[in-house]
Order: sequence, then structure tokens, then C-alpha cells
Amino acid sequence: MRRASIAAIILAAGESKRMRRPKQLIKWHGRALIEHVTQQAVDAALKPVVVVIGHHADEVRAALNHPLATVVHNPDWPEGMSTSLRSGVAALTLDIDAAVFLLIDQPRVDAAHIKAMITMYHNSGKPIIVSSYKGRRSSPTLFDRSFFEQLMHASGDSGGRAIIKANPERVASVEAADGSTLVDIDTPETLRRELESESE
Repeated sequence: MRRASIAAIILAAGESKRMRRPKQLIKWHGRALIEHVTQQAVDAALKPVVVVIGHHADEVRAALNHPLATVVHNPDWPEGMSTSLRSGVAALTLDIDAAVFLLIDQPRVDAAHIKAMITMYHNSGKPIIVSSYKGRRSSPTLFDRSFFEQLMHASGDSGGRAIIKANPERVASVEAADGSTLVDIDTPETLRRELESESE
């Protein structure tokens, strides 16, 4: 039996308003977040790794020096995250069975967590896999190809949340190792706190 072919779609097109500088370019363990998150996807054996860029596109593209990344520019990024979802899904070939959607501002989501999501997808028979911690759902998420068409009609900043909410019986979750795994680094204060905890 053929093992499912699972892609990564890294959402890295946003403006980073609350951070007040491009999150994609922030250094994490010596490399830009855009490259760090891409490497976690590669280490989890996701293929292809599609990186959707938009704001500060030239700088972000230059910072992503990874031979296994497929970069897709989303010119409609100001209209919300859904436009990046659509750009990423549109870049996938017909042989892709599912995709893991990763956010640029969750650097503690590592290859081990992504692999656990893939294992859950294979073992549970559920077409949607979400991350969670103590019952609180979060990104990253995995969607089977059967939902790609719906993702192509997503709008605004809701992303895939509406699809998840409408299909509770088709969702399985993967518990994060601890609360910090799913932290969104979206403000200077959060970044400072997370970097300090890394150095302890």
C-alpha cells in the first residue's frame, strides 16, 4: 500500500504588525525564522515544502537559502491568511495526499511534533489533524486532499478554522509536549521572553 505523500505549506506572507518588524527575518538559534521553520518541515520528511511569502518578499526570499524550499509569492497577502492558504494549495501537484500548514511564528514546533501529526493522520483515519495543549486547539494543522477544494474558498484571516469547526467528527488532535511548543511569537515582548527561556 502506497504511503501518503504529505506536503508542507509554510505561511510566511504576513506584515508582522504587532512585532513591528518582519517575523520571517528574526533570528532563532542563529538563523532566520523562515529558514528554521523550513528546516523543521524538511526534517519531518514533508515534501514538497512550499513557503508562501508576501510582505518584504525580496528580503524574505533572500533569507531563505534552502535548496528544498519551493517559494510561492502571494501578492494578495493584505487580504488575509486565507490568500496564503490558497496560494500554497494551488502550488501542490495532484499526487499530494495531504498538507501540514505551518506558521512562521511557532519556532518551537519541531520535526518530532510534525511527525506525530503525520502518524496520527495515518493511524486515526481522520482527514483533519490539529495541534492542541490541554484541550486548546492551535496550529499547525494537517488537511487531507479531500478538503483542499474548501481551503481554496477560504476567506479573510480565518484560514481553516471554519472547516475544522464544521467537521468536528472528522478531526483528531495531537497533544504538544508542553505549553511552550505552540507559542506564537507575535510581539517583541513574547520574543524576548522566549529567547530568555531558551538561554536558561
